[in-house]
This record gives sequence, structure tokens and C-alpha cells, in this order.
Amino acid sequence: MVCKKNLSEWYHKVLDEADITDSRYPVKGMLIYKKWGLFVIREMQRYLEKMLEESDHEPTLFPVLIPEDTLGKETEHIAGFEEEVFWITHAGANKLERRLALRPTSETPIYEMFRLWIRSHNDLPLKIHQSCAVYRYETKHTRPLIRGREFLWNEGHSAHVDAKDAKENVEDIKRIYERLIKDLLCLPFVINRRPEWDRFPGADETYAFDTLMPDGKTLQIATVHNLGQNFSKVFDITYEDIEGKHLHVFQTSYGPSFGRLLAAAISIHGDDKGLVLPPEIAPLQIVIIPIVFKKSGSEEVIAYAKKIKEELDSLGIRVKIDEGEDRPGSKFYRWEMKGVPLRMDVGPRDLKEGKITVVRRDTGEKSQIGFDEIEGIKTIFKDISDNLREKAESRFRSRIFKIENIDDIKGKVGKGIIIAGLCSGGVCSERIEEHADILCVNETVAKCIVCGGEGREIKIAKTY
Repeated sequence: MVCKKNLSEWYHKVLDEADITDSRYPVKGMLIYKKWGLFVIREMQRYLEKMLEESDHEPTLFPVLIPEDTLGKETEHIAGFEEEVFWITHAGANKLERRLALRPTSETPIYEMFRLWIRSHNDLPLKIHQSCAVYRYETKHTRPLIRGREFLWNEGHSAHVDAKDAKENVEDIKRIYERLIKDLLCLPFVINRRPEWDRFPGADETYAFDTLMPDGKTLQIATVHNLGQNFSKVFDITYEDIEGKHLHVFQTSYGPSFGRLLAAAISIHGDDKGLVLPPEIAPLQIVIIPIVFKKSGSEEVIAYAKKIKEELDSLGIRVKIDEGEDRPGSKFYRWEMKGVPLRMDVGPRDLKEGKITVVRRDTGEKSQIGFDEIEGIKTIFKDISDNLREKAESRFRSRIFKIENIDDIKGKVGKGIIIAGLCSGGVCSERIEEHADILCVNETVAKCIVCGGEGREIKIAKTY
């Protein structure tokens, strides 16, 4: 395996050797998702959809095509995507009367339907979600799972009676995404309120979930947008209140990128041997390796391995016995590279003693348990997840820096997230953006690192 210090080469090798994706599809920026990668994405999808539906979101699935006049209704919104839209102009040899866009995001078509679905205050709040693919003609350098032209995500949309209810939904979604990112994927992150010039087109506020990749760049993995009444006024989405008045709804929209979440989990938890996966998302949670060097006694060892597998199956654990002809060392390498959380080695001595040799992927720690202790495996799974979460969080915290002078930026930029100060002057902002991107501008008072004048605290970093 390539050393992880060479992150780009390591990352592409892991995607290939672990059967996560195949980038050789003859449309640049569009991937084939293979078993190992698609399984993890589906686990994320199931976990997220369950939480959304528990918070009263209705599952939906909208068409992938959006008429040009619908997409163009909110001019600020379409202006934000105009360079990235895939347009369909013909059906066979026939030119279409109006162009159709492949969905770059779904605010406009969904809000056409909200206008029809919402009549009274009794219809609110209306909250829906869909898991789907979106399409954007990415003009920058494409990277598998991180920056492409087709990507998988879940998008949620809501309508509310007032700004307070919309804000409460924003906070609820933040908590749901925190559980997805932190609890399931064991990833660290920070929520940054994007500056005005970097908001989602048509939003009053955009909150971004940013994590740190091993190369020191931030990766935006989810966003939550408070849309205010910007879209409801364009699409005339109104409701009749108790007094019979017709009022425009307040709206929010939000979505995590499953591809970017997968890319972050691969890159942040992985090591020089390959993948390291949290047990809850691992396609295979345990692999059993029969250790047999002579044919005599092999049947008994295999039978013991199958007995162990049956016990693990009864606990709902995803498990496989590797009965292949390869030597044990080759099997160890293959399953370590694919990130299987636990390996169970079973040999004649284990059979004789009624024991199982257990090897953790995250630490390499080897121990023995009795056959009657198999139920305790889920405790080991929890320990693995806790360890991955704590290690990732510790690395994340160690790469947050504070600087007080523009000269100090060069030594820190590209190594993590930098906390600094910025005044309201455009020249100072330009000086900073020569080095890094501004992730957020907070309300905290801070001295500008460029001119020394009074300003506000900002976070900056190199970004993907």
C-alpha cells in the first residue's frame, strides 16, 4: 500500500483496491459505485432517512428534469448555477420546445409543487426529503467522490408559518446531521455560517459542516440554508392563517453529500494499510480466517469457523469466512486494506481450547475470547467507534490555529483551520483571500490581522 502521506496517490489506490468506485466510466466526473462504496452510502442513507422521517419529513422522489422556465424563476438562484447546468435540447432528432435541465438542486421544481400543496396553516409545517443524484458541470479539477459532475445526496425542504419555526427546523437539522457525521461516521467537524458572498444562491443564511482532510484542507460535507421568504415570494407559496389572511411561507433547505462523507471517512480514518471503517458502516464487520497448514484437521477447524459464523449471524453481524487458497498473510493484507473492523483467526489450538483470536483493525491489538463470549463482540465494536472518533477529534483540534498578524498566515495556511480577525475593508479581505478561503465571519470582535483595525473573528482555510 502507498504511504498515506502521499494522500492523493493513497486515496486513489484505496478507491481502486477496496472496490469503492471505478473512475473509468467514459464521462468525466461520473463514477461507477461498486459494492464496498455503495454499501457505505446506503447505510448513511438509511440512517439519515430514519432520523428525518422521525422528525416528520415525508419521503418523496421528484423527476430529474426541470423545465428552463421553472429553473429560471428565482434569478439569483439560477445565476448561482448557470455555468454548471446540463441542458437537454433534443429528443432524438426533434428539437424540444423548451430546454430541460438535469437537476442541479431541487428548490425550484419542489417549490412549484409546494405552491399547489399548501393552502392553509393546517398544512404547515411541510417537510419533505429525497435521496437522489444531482448533476452539475463541474469546471474545476474533478476528484472522485469529492468534486464530480454527478453526485449522490439527500436533500430536504421545508415550509413554515413564520421565521421562528423555520429557524427551529434549521437547528433540528443541524442536530440530525451531527448524529450522522459524528455518531455514525465518527468524523469531526465545525459548523461555519458562510459569509454573505458565499451563501447558497437565494438564501438568507447558509451553515456549512466543514471537516479537515489529512492534507490540511477543509471539505464541506453538508449544508443547511435558511431561505426566508425569498423563494415563497417568487413562487407565490402562501397559506391562509387563522384570521383568513394569505401570507407567504418561510422556507429552509438542506443536504449532505454522501460522496463527500464517504471520502472524508476514507481519508480521515484510513492508514498506510488502507481503509479503517467504523463497524456500523463496514460492509463486512468480521472476517474469519481459518489457519490451517496441513490437510489433517482442516475439516474440524473449518467446522469450528462455521459454528462461530452461525453465532455471529444470529447477532445480526455481517461476517464472512475466507476459505480461499491464499496464504494467511495474503488474506490479512486484503481484509486490512478493505478496512474490516475485526478479524478472527481460528486454528487447531483455538479449536482445542474453545477460543477465538481477535484482531482489531483500528489498533492492530490481538486478544483471545472464549466461544461463549461472542456476544461481547458488539462492545468491541463500540470501543472501535469510540477510538476512531476520539483520534479523529484530537487530530482535528490540533490543527486549529489562531494568528494575530498577516505575516503568520504563511506558516499555517494549508495545515488546518486558522482563526483570525478581519475589518470591513475590502482591501484587507483581498489580502487574506490571496492565501486562503474565508469560511465564516463571526460576531466576536477581533483585531484585523492586516491593518490592525477593529473587526470580527473569521475562520480561514484552504478548501477543496
